Amino acid sequence: MIRTKILPILVVPALLFIVSFVIYWVISFQFSYELGTYFIFLLTTIYILLFERIIPFNSEWKVKKESTKIEIKHFLFSTAIVDALTNTLSLSLVLYLKTTVFDTMIDWEILPFWMSLILAAVIGEFFPYVYHRYSHIGNITSKPSIFFWKIHSIHHIPTSINWFKTNWIHPLNTFFNVVFKMLPLLILGFNEEILFIIGIINIVVGYLSHANIEAKTGILDYIIITPKLHHFHHSIKMEEARNYGNTLPFWDLVFNTYYNRKGSIDNVGVSKSEYLQYPDINNYMKQLLFPFQTKECCKLRKS
Repeated sequence: MIRTKILPILVVPALLFIVSFVIYWVISFQFSYELGTYFIFLLTTIYILLFERIIPFNSEWKVKKESTKIEIKHFLFSTAIVDALTNTLSLSLVLYLKTTVFDTMIDWEILPFWMSLILAAVIGEFFPYVYHRYSHIGNITSKPSIFFWKIHSIHHIPTSINWFKTNWIHPLNTFFNVVFKMLPLLILGFNEEILFIIGIINIVVGYLSHANIEAKTGILDYIIITPKLHHFHHSIKMEEARNYGNTLPFWDLVFNTYYNRKGSIDNVGVSKSEYLQYPDINNYMKQLLFPFQTKECCKLRKS
């Protein structure tokens, strides 16, 4: 009863509550933001991996032994090195530049803290949303369009979703996500606490949205990108593969790219293409080089 009825309702809000408490503690006691970020990352990882075993959404999406090596490579390079390091160093750089180079353009202190936080979250999502949506166009006649899709397609070629698949991302994809989120917030002069919380939201919701967890999220589907919403984004059906927000569905709702329905997703991955030959799902190096290949993988239809 508890496992099938109650846990799916509590699993997402419980994690958000725990993380919120840790954020409050870090800020209140002026703990290191960098160490706080790593602690919350570890906490979120343990939490999600635990509940992926207790209440999995799809038993077939569990990490298989044969994919362990490629999973570790993506985790070590795209997350442990590129993602985690880039987010942490970018946050440190932003805070440094904000106090030594950039003057605050807007006095956010006149607003209540919670209002500044909401504005920062919404603003910080805009350019990543635009980049993400553009990356999905994949117009074979446009070099920029197909290049960005090939970068992002690495994240979509897996046929399962779980904690590890969050890390399954091309390093350039990570770079663009960080730059498009943090640069506007830096220029607009949000304070250190706001930037810290935005970084945490990005980590927690990013991993949570890929979790292979049976979660009933209800109204939360309109507040954050939940596992259900992001599962649809990975759908092999083009009409379902929407929801381009990384952490919030706000811009999806504004620009009518929000998708949700009763029931659950059937299959995830990429559709077969006569123009693109996607890299072997177990070949890490080919996945890294895929965006830069032009002769063999991208073939225009002959008229």
